[in-house]
Amino acid sequence: MHWLILAVMLSAASAPPTPHSATKGAVTYYVRADGGSPSQCDGRSDIAYSKGVAKHACAWRHPFEALPPGGPARIAGGDTLIIGAGNYEMGRGAPGTQSLDTCRADWPWDCHMTPVPSGPSPDKPTRILGAGWNSGCASPPELWGTERAETVIDLRGSSNVEVACFEITDHSSCVEFHAGKHDVDRCERDKEPYGPWAGVGVSAADSGNV
Repeated sequence: MHWLILAVMLSAASAPPTPHSATKGAVTYYVRADGGSPSQCDGRSDIAYSKGVAKHACAWRHPFEALPPGGPARIAGGDTLIIGAGNYEMGRGAPGTQSLDTCRADWPWDCHMTPVPSGPSPDKPTRILGAGWNSGCASPPELWGTERAETVIDLRGSSNVEVACFEITDHSSCVEFHAGKHDVDRCERDKEPYGPWAGVGVSAADSGNV
């Protein structure tokens, strides 16, 4: 398994997330592998998508539906996003990316989640959580980068945020800037398909209280 580089520049030390009182007006959204697109589901119910679901009350199918590449985010500062069990391809080729300009074949590195909206205050953070985060996180959802995505989770400019209970990885053993003699060890950066790898697991800068 290829562990991604963790590039974090924060103004406050990271700490495990703790339960907090719901922000007034804040909304909890859900992602699950059997969810739907934003035109099919409003993301506010932990329910699978089906044609018979009433009033679009079902979960989204992928984290990109909440934080689409290129934005704008469909969640607001202080909201909670709970991502269900399973593995989610994070990059070009993921559900909903086919029509996005930020996920085009000649520019796939921008095909990653838009930055998480900042929470209104340290005690009212925006929360991005894997299902089971509050019960030991026995089976964290896998977010795996692909097709040379620049990053998997983007916290650049994001403050007052909690992130918990994920496995962040990719599905390649390549090294992006490998200096050895064997090309098989070097990640493809020059032409598609780039392969199932991403550059960075978590990117953060100008961020506090994360």
